[in-house]
Amino acid sequence: MKKTRIITAAIGLCVAASIMSGCSDGGSTGESAAVQRLEGGQTQITVETSANTADTEGEYGFTYNGYKIIPGTASQEAIAILGDDYESFEAFSCAGQGTDVTYMYPGVNLGAYRELDGVERVNVIQVTDAIIDCGGIRVGDSISSVKAILGNPDSEDAYSLCYKASKTQIQIVTDGVDKVSQIVYRTLD
Repeated sequence: MKKTRIITAAIGLCVAASIMSGCSDGGSTGESAAVQRLEGGQTQITVETSANTADTEGEYGFTYNGYKIIPGTASQEAIAILGDDYESFEAFSCAGQGTDVTYMYPGVNLGAYRELDGVERVNVIQVTDAIIDCGGIRVGDSISSVKAILGNPDSEDAYSLCYKASKTQIQIVTDGVDKVSQIVYRTLD
């Protein structure tokens, strides 16, 4: 039991670290996938496709079951959309006074920041599963297919492409060669 807690804490720290790293610029669009736990611990994912455009406010976000989770959304709203079948990890924030919270779902992680007054907002949405479609982009796709959909990035290096819209961004994290390894939505604040 103690070994399991240590391993879970280590995994939580790794997820939190990967969620908090990112681009200095970027912008994005989202997509949807319904994740459901079945008896016996198996996971079933149902994919719903949507357009790869910003919403009416010009912000990008992750679409799940027809609901868009935009970075900056209250954590309660995002959890109500994704469901309560998650694992979470909390740590004192290294970015400010408050607590960083990571909600881990199969294939999707939410990074949130809880301020001292108790307000908690999602500041990062990380998609890591190839079955989840994010506006026509999936983990495992080539960089050229991403550029065909999103166009030229606002910033780019060997390990990421970043696009921005309003106060949000999408970071397409790559393997350093030619494949998408994760898709990350975040606030620009």
